Amino acid sequence: MPIRKIEPISNFLPVRFKRGGLVKQFSKPCVRCGRMLHASEMRGVVRLIDDHLALAADAFCPSCHTRFGVACVIDSEKRVRRVALPAWLFRWYLRIMPMQQGEVELGESMRAQIEVVEKLAEAVQAAQAVDYPRAETMLGRYQDKPIPAYIVVDGQEVPFDRIEPDGRVGAGEYLLDGCFVYKTAQ
Repeated sequence: MPIRKIEPISNFLPVRFKRGGLVKQFSKPCVRCGRMLHASEMRGVVRLIDDHLALAADAFCPSCHTRFGVACVIDSEKRVRRVALPAWLFRWYLRIMPMQQGEVELGESMRAQIEVVEKLAEAVQAAQAVDYPRAETMLGRYQDKPIPAYIVVDGQEVPFDRIEPDGRVGAGEYLLDGCFVYKTAQ
């Protein structure tokens, strides 16, 4: 039976419940100074058990240097309930508890999913990195980049349509410089 590692809680997030709910982040105020601590400032264990997320960690506040335990269970409705056990005991229990049928080892699966997403993002960027011939006429500037009035695709002028900061394009659209979308006339 493998014992789960104690890692930053941020390594386990996001977590999707079986019913579709998603926990993207976790934070808690410092018990001493009230500064909001985020998942990257907590080290512990997270387990998805049935439709509940069990979390046991040590939080460290960089402002006042206070260390305290966090022990809670989050349900699929994102309600957080405190666990009556001390955080160190709950963490120990979660570390040694055998895997249940259908349970996912969150830390390993998250790392694998992140690697797949990063490779996919690199492939998409490489595919979108085509440098089309550009018009000499500029419509303006965006983030210090000139916006050409059109680009030339397969010998046809395709006019500027919009700026898309995240680089999303649809059918009949072309991306230039990672944010300028050019669209063929339908």
